[in-house]
Amino acid sequence: DYYLRACDLYRSFVHLLLEYLYFPLLSVCLRIVVTMMISLPSTLCRSCVPYAKQLQLSTLSLVNHKLNCEKALKKSNEGDSFKQVQAGSIDILQGVGPVHLETFEKLGIQSINDLANYKFFQMARAITILADSAEGDFRPKDSSMNINKAVDKAYEKQSIREIRDAPVASLQGLSDEKGEILGRIGVHSVGDLANLKYFQWAEAITEMSKYEE
Repeated sequence: DYYLRACDLYRSFVHLLLEYLYFPLLSVCLRIVVTMMISLPSTLCRSCVPYAKQLQLSTLSLVNHKLNCEKALKKSNEGDSFKQVQAGSIDILQGVGPVHLETFEKLGIQSINDLANYKFFQMARAITILADSAEGDFRPKDSSMNINKAVDKAYEKQSIREIRDAPVASLQGLSDEKGEILGRIGVHSVGDLANLKYFQWAEAITEMSKYEE
């Protein structure tokens, strides 16, 4: 009889808890959740409006721009930003075909960024630019100017103009095999490498991408 009474009291206690504490608390929690679910879409929309307006204004602000470089890019990429082009594959450059792709791939070049930062192009471009500033073979006797780390031993004593006209493989680190590979796309001398339009375009695009909003 005592056990039955204890069970009745326990059931009554649990019932009171459910009626006066659990169900009201559950009801409050449910109301909070429902309210949040209802307000969430409008909250998200309100938070997205400034960004949407900013994007719209940014797009509109570029409508009247005349900047383009369509002769360097294939038709499908003419609307890309400099940043998109810079991160893209080299085959988006106008004139780059299967032979160029195979050649650049063998040189470890896959992207526009790779093309722009190709070590030997950078060396060749610097040599070619400076070659135009050299007049004759004049050199002060006490001059220590040299580019010994850029060219093979056999070319260290030559003038900057002679180095410009030297075989592309005269650049230190560029093997005869890679020189032959570059020859397939018309690059035979150091000057040819410096003046190859694909390297120049890639370098210019990469540089301009730094100043794009």
